[in-house]
Amino acid sequence: MSMLPVLKYAFGLGVFGVVYWLLDGIMDLFIAEAVHTSGMTFNVIHAVWTAALLVYMVFGGWWLVRMYNEDQYSMRRF
Repeated sequence: MSMLPVLKYAFGLGVFGVVYWLLDGIMDLFIAEAVHTSGMTFNVIHAVWTAALLVYMVFGGWWLVRMYNEDQYSMRRF
């Protein structure tokens, strides 16, 4: 079996991780400078971001499992 679908899935998780790391660092700076305080808006945005990550993990995992059933990634054709 090919590792290509696994690498694609891992790359997507890496992109989510980097974007979260950047956004979390920027928000901490805004809170430290008293430009914006953590509150309801921050909590809603954080919940939406967490939900997006969970949706990616669930449907990305489903996609990953389905990719192993594809003939192009199968060794059965040889």
